[in-house]
Amino acid sequence: MTRMPAAPSIYMGGEVRLTTLANGALTNADGYARLQKTSYLTPEVDRPAPGVTVFGGDGFLNLSLIEGPEGLVVFDTGECLEDGERFRRQIRSISDKPIVAVIYSHSHYVHGTTALVDDTAKVAIIGHPRLNANLGSGGTGNLYAETAPLQISRTIQQFNYYAPEQGPDAPAGANISFGRSGFVPVNTPVEDGQRIRIAGIEMQCFTRYGSDTDDCLTVYLPESGVVLNNILWPFVPNIYTLRGAKFRDPREWRDALAVIRGLSPEALVNTHARAVKGREQVREALDHVIDGLNAILDQTLRGILRGLGPDELRDFVRLPLHLAEFPNLAEVYGEISHFGPYLFNHALGWFDGDAATINPLPPREQASRLVDAMGGAARVLEMARAAFAVGELAWAAQLVNYVFRLNPHDRDVRGLKADILQKLGHITPAQTIRSWYLSQAAALRGDIRIPSLQFANVRILALADPAESIDQYRVRIDPQKSEQLDIVLVIAITDRPARHALHLRRGVVEFVRNPDDCRRAPEIEVLTSFENWLRFFSCKQSLPNFLAGATFPRGDIGAAEIFFAAFDAFDLAANPIIDGR
Repeated sequence: MTRMPAAPSIYMGGEVRLTTLANGALTNADGYARLQKTSYLTPEVDRPAPGVTVFGGDGFLNLSLIEGPEGLVVFDTGECLEDGERFRRQIRSISDKPIVAVIYSHSHYVHGTTALVDDTAKVAIIGHPRLNANLGSGGTGNLYAETAPLQISRTIQQFNYYAPEQGPDAPAGANISFGRSGFVPVNTPVEDGQRIRIAGIEMQCFTRYGSDTDDCLTVYLPESGVVLNNILWPFVPNIYTLRGAKFRDPREWRDALAVIRGLSPEALVNTHARAVKGREQVREALDHVIDGLNAILDQTLRGILRGLGPDELRDFVRLPLHLAEFPNLAEVYGEISHFGPYLFNHALGWFDGDAATINPLPPREQASRLVDAMGGAARVLEMARAAFAVGELAWAAQLVNYVFRLNPHDRDVRGLKADILQKLGHITPAQTIRSWYLSQAAALRGDIRIPSLQFANVRILALADPAESIDQYRVRIDPQKSEQLDIVLVIAITDRPARHALHLRRGVVEFVRNPDDCRRAPEIEVLTSFENWLRFFSCKQSLPNFLAGATFPRGDIGAAEIFFAAFDAFDLAANPIIDGR
């Protein structure tokens, strides 16, 4: 039997319908229609069970309220302080009872708390045992805390930080609010399976499994049969995020859903998705998403066993039709084509098994040779424009990028690449990917500057033990500047019980938690407040200003300057990911 050829991808000339939203945003019509089935897209007050209220549609997440006989319990507080202020007004529109507890579903939506809580000493702040430490490391879910500044920069590209409020490039979803933080640390950590009673309400907590973070807390209210969670999403679980994060194991996400299913809940209150009501409807949603996660993992592993490499898995891994059509598995946030390469790399690393790929040419040299082979830069740009004209956007982007690598300042090259990325942003159904495309298109045109590094604010960094930032500083050493240096320097934090050493040995730095364990006495000791150190660590103040705010019981300011001058100093005002025009 002859197999019908697959329809072309929307990125390669396939048919795509666009729609214009109320804010003027131009976006994929089918993707937006699917999102409407599972999300609160306009302000809405939903009551999935007596005493449980969901305020949805005001932002990227839902804020939920549990009313007990002894007071109110808030589930998540928002992306910023302004969310908490809005949520407080919403709460007071329906109840004047005191807020006696706050529950964090995970570390992403904890920043509106001080607007809700008048006296933090009198309120239980309930969360996963890892949540405070994760926030102190930057809150981006990083495997290596040292990469947090880059991941924060990626986060703001992914969530429409640079999007205009109106017009074709305005947000079409995944629009996070970036603003002041009102985070209050967890003071009541809970363990998996633990039962607690808050505001006169019995609750059971589950912390073993997670979704997009490893600090998720799922809460079951047995008296009403409600589960509050960050596990069921309104779209396909985003196993891989372009901003980068700790490994998201589809088995962990699946098992978190299975824990909820085992409770046979009457209703699901979800951090992102519209509440699901009715035992059968809940089971159907959980069954489908569990099956979807299993299918993605198993088909990836099947492809690997058939000899496919990471790039080949992009087109190989697909959901069965009945799952692909289920509302909570729509590809309107991330794309399944990105998951196969991610899982391959976690399982086997970067090598695809083809010996010819073991030692490839560096990307710029590849681009140079390919451009020459295709007839030169002018010819490649001509091919890119032709591909763009017929909607072969993926190929057009690949072609123009060869020339861009060789001459990133060329105005025509930048303009063509920006036009291609903008068009990709308008047609993709995936909200986060749309934001990546449109952000970088604007940067190429010079309309915005996207920093390559963006540090968390000092207040958030101060949640972590000083040892973390002092240890992380070691990766900034310049081996050429420090090739002849052998120095032991101690940093003592005057307002914290912290005193640690960095031993610089000819281009490499070793962190020594206890300076007494150093092989020799330190040549330099720096006494500084934690804030002064963190402002320097996060590149918010210069080396001279940092040293001016410190004292030196051993060594002097000149010796300290020699030590720190051997490390990279990032100018946050002059490090765009796409250089100026």
